[in-house]
Amino acid sequence: MKRKLKFAVLAVILLVAFGLYYLKLDFQKTAPTLYFNGNFITINDAQPKANAMLVENGIIKHIGELKDFSEKDLENVLKRDLQGATALPGFIDVHTHFALSMFLSEMHDLSGFTHPNNEAIWNSFEDIVKQTPKGEWIVCKGLDPVMTKDLQTPSIQYLDQIAPENPVVIFSQSLHNYWANSKAFEMVGITSKTPNPSSHSYYEHDAKGNLTGAIVEQEAFKPFIEKLKEDVLTSTMLSRAAQKVMRAYSQNGNTTIVSTGITINDKKSLLLFEHLSSKEPSLLGSLLEKLGFLPKREPTPRHFLYIRHDMAHLLPEKKLSNDFYNIIGIKHWYDGSPYTGSMYMNEPYLESDLTQNKLHITKNSKGKALTSKDSLKQFITTYHNNGWQMAFHAQGDAANSDIIEFFRSLNGTLDFSNSRHRLEHCLLLSKNDLPKLKTLNLTPSFHINHLYYYGDALSKDILAEDRSHAMLPLKSALDNGIVSSIHADQPMFESKPFRLIQTAVERKTSSGYVINEDERISLMDAIKTLTINAAWQIEMEDKLGSLETGKYADFIILDKDPFSVATENLDDIKCVETFINGNKVIY
Repeated sequence: MKRKLKFAVLAVILLVAFGLYYLKLDFQKTAPTLYFNGNFITINDAQPKANAMLVENGIIKHIGELKDFSEKDLENVLKRDLQGATALPGFIDVHTHFALSMFLSEMHDLSGFTHPNNEAIWNSFEDIVKQTPKGEWIVCKGLDPVMTKDLQTPSIQYLDQIAPENPVVIFSQSLHNYWANSKAFEMVGITSKTPNPSSHSYYEHDAKGNLTGAIVEQEAFKPFIEKLKEDVLTSTMLSRAAQKVMRAYSQNGNTTIVSTGITINDKKSLLLFEHLSSKEPSLLGSLLEKLGFLPKREPTPRHFLYIRHDMAHLLPEKKLSNDFYNIIGIKHWYDGSPYTGSMYMNEPYLESDLTQNKLHITKNSKGKALTSKDSLKQFITTYHNNGWQMAFHAQGDAANSDIIEFFRSLNGTLDFSNSRHRLEHCLLLSKNDLPKLKTLNLTPSFHINHLYYYGDALSKDILAEDRSHAMLPLKSALDNGIVSSIHADQPMFESKPFRLIQTAVERKTSSGYVINEDERISLMDAIKTLTINAAWQIEMEDKLGSLETGKYADFIILDKDPFSVATENLDDIKCVETFINGNKVIY
């Protein structure tokens, strides 16, 4: 009997051990590999170039000239001849929106990127409606009155006429404006009598008090997001979309992404994010993967998150240490968008056909702060004292100056000597404020794509030419010794690092117009904004951002050397291979 019991116990132990082993099975990791005959641009000032790099267990064991490697280094390792190809440290997208990118990746595209004019957009929309079964949601993205110069934004009457039996929601390209038909408002329980969430986020009404279909800013749009999660954004669809979006980041050369203001209200999505990016799978994640509720793991960009200030309940009790997936801070919005009239400025918007008739910005409007000074100062005090890094959405000069003044007034009461709190977008960050940023250890991330995609409109229709020359002072920030980064704000624009780099170096709009050539930066400085500077902003510069012995082997192989191509061709450079923690990503 005892013998049978021992066998039974042993069998249970073996079954449990096998089950745990099965659950913890993961994608195959790359064996120790020597990469040689390469053009390694290290972004390490102490060793800017190398031709060989040895990677073991995801870490750079040695990098330099192949002739200086020891024989022991070359024993029992795979050898990969790069045949002269250029390698860089992987790019860090320091300001992106992964959750929104997931949601939008499965939506119908009405953007100016894919449609040449107003007629093409609405012809496409009407075709989409014809192909959609009655009762199903129609969700579209990309509507943009700046990029599509003749765009007529939809009225609720038009949307009701074309799609009377389908709830319709349309996202703007800026993600600050939305449109919906009566069926969609009905589905989420919003009527003309529903109170607006706030003075800056609301459901637009006409002179008779009826809904026009327009929805302004994210607070008012939250009920629609929640309903879409129930009816459209199934777990299967989100898992598929999550992998697709992560692969796209990788294919563009990003080995780390930073979700700056994650738009979720529960922890279910966090489980998906952690499963995708963690170094090893958790038992729960592995179980859900085997059951088909989570996608199969593969090499995926590291993912760090700033939680929205209105979702602070998602913050852990304290900041954890994790080099692959982590919640690292909290994000607050102090103003809005230049393209909705909610950017907060010292001088009013220019009066033009675009601002008055298409963007519907009130005459003499300067925008305004989205929160009171006292509440933001309390926010800074609370989260700084709790050890959280803060990121502040600030586009206008008044918005940026206010935040800087809040920090200055609290300096001394609070110790900012080792902090790296961030200003996000910084379209009109004043050069006069830059010395204060340096003193307060505030670090800006510039939305450089404003220049390329919207620079013509900003210069001619929104700000006027003289004010547009004050935009995005990258060179001045560099001259003041300030560490800064640049970003695409995906899904507003695709996270394509070489598009950002080319714009930072040229400061040209899409039409070729140069906006303040004095703020151009060098190619090397532009690359640093997306590598070592971005790593510094998320307090990972000792592990990421350059190719150095002891750092993670996050690197990319390019089809061209960026220092050997004409500046106007930088955006054409392709990333042909991406490695994260030494493992090759499957595109």
